[in-house]
Amino acid sequence: MMKQSLWALAAAALFSVMAAFVKLCSDNHGPLEMVFYRSLFGVLIIAFFVWKNRKTLTLRTEHLRGHITRSVLGTLSIMLWFFTLGQMHFGTCMTLIYTTPLFMAANFVILALMRHKPAPWALVLATIAGFSGVTMVLQPSFNEGELVPALICLGVSLLDLAIYWQMKELGNLKEPSWRIVFYFTCFGTIMGLIGASIFEGGLHMPNQQGLIGIIGMGICATLGQICTTKSYAYGNMLLSSCLGFSAIPFSVTISYFWFGESVTMATLFGAAVILCSGMIATIATKRTEAAEKEAAEKAAKVA
Repeated sequence: MMKQSLWALAAAALFSVMAAFVKLCSDNHGPLEMVFYRSLFGVLIIAFFVWKNRKTLTLRTEHLRGHITRSVLGTLSIMLWFFTLGQMHFGTCMTLIYTTPLFMAANFVILALMRHKPAPWALVLATIAGFSGVTMVLQPSFNEGELVPALICLGVSLLDLAIYWQMKELGNLKEPSWRIVFYFTCFGTIMGLIGASIFEGGLHMPNQQGLIGIIGMGICATLGQICTTKSYAYGNMLLSSCLGFSAIPFSVTISYFWFGESVTMATLFGAAVILCSGMIATIATKRTEAAEKEAAEKAAKVA
C-alpha cells in the first residue's frame, strides 16, 4: 500500500505545474471555462487510450452509482474552491483547503478508537507537522467579510475527505484509476460547459499564450488526477494526504524559476518542514507495514 501512496508525490508535482499553466490562461478564461477545458482533455486522452487498447480495456462499469457520486462531489468541490479563490486572501484560502489531511488524521484516530486498535500516531503527528509547514509558507490572515468563504473552504475540505473515501471504495471494487477519472472528467466537462455558458458568457477563443496554458493544464490535470486516484484508491489514505502537502514545495520552486518570484527564509523553512514530515510519514508507514507482514507470517506458521 505504501508504494501506491507514493503516486501522491507525482500528483503534487503535476498539479503544481498545472497551476502554473492555469496562471497563463486565467486572464482570458473564467474558472468555469477552465474546468471545462481541464475536464475535456481528460475525456479525450482517456477515451483515446481505451480505444487504442479496446481489445483489453473497456469503459463499461458495474458501479455507475459510485462513479456518479465521486463525479458530482468532485466537480462541486472544484467549483466551490474556484468561488472562494475570488472571495478571500489566497494564502488563507489555500491553507483552509489543505486542512483535509487534518480531517483525514482525525478520521483515522476515531476509526482506530472505535475498533479498539492502536491509532497511527506517527502519521498523525507527521500530518500536523506538514500542515504547520503549510501555514509557514502561505501565512494566512483573515480580513473582514471572509467568514462565509472561510466556512465554505472548510466545507470543501470535508467534501474532499468524502471524495477520497469514495475513491477508496471504487478501488476496493477493483475499478481502474483511469476509469474513475474518465467518469469524473465527463461530468466536469458537462458542468463546466453549462456553467461557463450561464455565468461567463460562453467559451472564448484562446490566444497563443492561452492555448499553451489550456493544453498544459489539460494534460497535467489528467495525469495528476490519475496519480491522485491511484494513490487514494489503492494506497494508504493518511500517508497519501500527508504527501499531498508536497505540492507546496513544488509550487514554491516553480514560482521561483518560472515566474521569478522571491522566496523568503520563512517559505524555505516551511517547505523543509513539509518535506521532512513527508519522509517521516513514509518511513513510519514502511515500518508499520513491515511489522504487520511479519505478524501475519508468524500467524500463518502457527496455523
